[in-house]
Amino acid sequence: MNLIAIECSTNICSVASFKDDCLINVIESDNALSHSKNLPLMFKSIISDFNNLKEDIDCFAISIGPGSFTSLRISLSFVKGLAFGLKKRIIPVPTIESLATSINNNSKYHIIIDSYRDKCFIQEFDGLKYVSEPSIRLISDIGEIKSDIYGYSDAISKINQVTPSAILVGQYAINNESNLIKNYNMDDINPIYLSDTEYVKIDDTGSK
Repeated sequence: MNLIAIECSTNICSVASFKDDCLINVIESDNALSHSKNLPLMFKSIISDFNNLKEDIDCFAISIGPGSFTSLRISLSFVKGLAFGLKKRIIPVPTIESLATSINNNSKYHIIIDSYRDKCFIQEFDGLKYVSEPSIRLISDIGEIKSDIYGYSDAISKINQVTPSAILVGQYAINNESNLIKNYNMDDINPIYLSDTEYVKIDDTGSK
């Protein structure tokens, strides 16, 4: 499968190209305030990996959160416009699940991403399979967790760092294509938003 993967759920803006299921190129920036500026420039550079974008790529893979809701909406709006114009499919990839693809741990563990103020997004896994839905927890409560902790956080000291990347998004999409890719109405693909008490997949089509 040939695809372009995009990850913009945190301060990382990352775009990667894949051909025949193999990574070709990746471009990344960690300037959180410039996703709207950097993403189009990165994409313009990454498409040089293909002779003819419309003919050569099969789909786009996009990280849908949880993460920075503003950044996720920027990247998803960008990809939806491309997919509509090129008549290509979109593979929506849950952000935390994509991080699990880089973790070699066959027992139970947690993956964390910084959220806002004193909180973080968290999800429990057993090997590559998640055993809980993502949720929000206080960072001060993380010390109660006895299993290994992985993820992307500046606030948690005992974490095994895993940086969000379009590489992981693309690999997850390739490995799980049959489960993820459906005949979506494009408006049905939206960011995952977590409130303090529930897991919600936001329908923000009315705000466009």
